Amino acid sequence: MFVRIDPTNTFPHEIGRRRGITPVEVLVVLFVVFVLLMIVLFSLPRMRERARMTGCQRNLGQIGLALALYDGAEGTLPSVPTLNSPPHSLGGPLGTLLRALAIPDLTELVDATKPPDRRQASNPVERTIPGFLCPSDINAASISGFPAQVSFRAVAGDAVDGLNGAFAPGRSVKLSEIEESDGQAFTAAFSERLLGTGKDVPSILRNYHVCKRSITGKGCPSDESETWKGDAGRSWAEASWRSSLYNHAHSPNAAPSCVSSDGATAVMGASSSHLAGVNLLYFDGSVRTVSATVSLVIWQGMATTHGTPPAPPVPPPEASKEPR
Repeated sequence: MFVRIDPTNTFPHEIGRRRGITPVEVLVVLFVVFVLLMIVLFSLPRMRERARMTGCQRNLGQIGLALALYDGAEGTLPSVPTLNSPPHSLGGPLGTLLRALAIPDLTELVDATKPPDRRQASNPVERTIPGFLCPSDINAASISGFPAQVSFRAVAGDAVDGLNGAFAPGRSVKLSEIEESDGQAFTAAFSERLLGTGKDVPSILRNYHVCKRSITGKGCPSDESETWKGDAGRSWAEASWRSSLYNHAHSPNAAPSCVSSDGATAVMGASSSHLAGVNLLYFDGSVRTVSATVSLVIWQGMATTHGTPPAPPVPPPEASKEPR
C-alpha cells in the first residue's frame, strides 16, 4: 500500500510557525502613511483656495450677467454720477443694478437674455450681500463699521482722473459702443480690490492714503504727510474711489493707493489675495485671472474705451469764510 504525499500540505511540525512582520516592513508602512498624510495636508489649503477662487469668479460672472440685462433693458450701462455728488447716494453701479432689476442679490441670475421676474422696485438697503464679496479676502463680511462690504469695483479708466473708462463718472456708455471700439472681450468691466483693514493705519494693499492736493499721472505723491484710511470697500451703494471705482493707473497688486482730498483723482488699483493674480470681468461676461506681472501698457489698454470722455467734475464751491 502506497501513501501519496501532497507537497503543498503543511507538515505537522510546521503547524503554528508563521512568518511575522519585520521591523523594516513596519517602517515602510509608516513612511507611506506619513507621505500620504503630508500630501493631503499640503493639498487642503490649495483645494480651499481653489474653491474660494471659483466662488470669486462666479460672483464676478453674475455681475456680468446683470450688466448685460441692464444694457438690454436701458440701452446703456449703469452710469456713475460725478464724484462731487454726496458719497452716500445710491450711485454705485452695483446698487443701480440691484435697484433696476428689483432683486436682493445678483446670484439668482442665470441667463443674460432673460431678466428675472419683475418685482416691486425699491431702493436697495445697505447690507452685506454675499455675491458682492470675494471669499478669498480674509476681511470679507467680518469688519465692523462697514455697512455693505464690497470686493468688486467698476473700472473708471487707466488714468488718475478716471475719465476714459466705461464707468467714468458722468459718462454713459453702451455695450454696442464697447464692441465697436476695442471689443467686449478685451475691455475690463469690474475687478477685485481687497477690503480695507477697518483701521486708519498703513497697509499697502488694503488701505489707501488721502492726499492734500490733486494726484497727477506720476502716481501717489511722497513729499507730503500721508493720512491713511482703512475704509476701502465700505459700501457698494457709494459712488466713490473709496468703495465703487478703481483704475488701471498702476499694475495689479501694486502699491500704494491714494485719493485726493476732494475725491476727484486717485490711484486706486486692483488687488487680491490670490497667488495667481486678480480676477477681471470683461464686458463679454468672461472672467479671467490677470497676473500681477502683466505689462502696464496691456493693463492700461484693457481699461479704456473709445468715445468722448466726460468733462472733469467741477469741485463744489467753497463755503463762505465771512462770519455770520
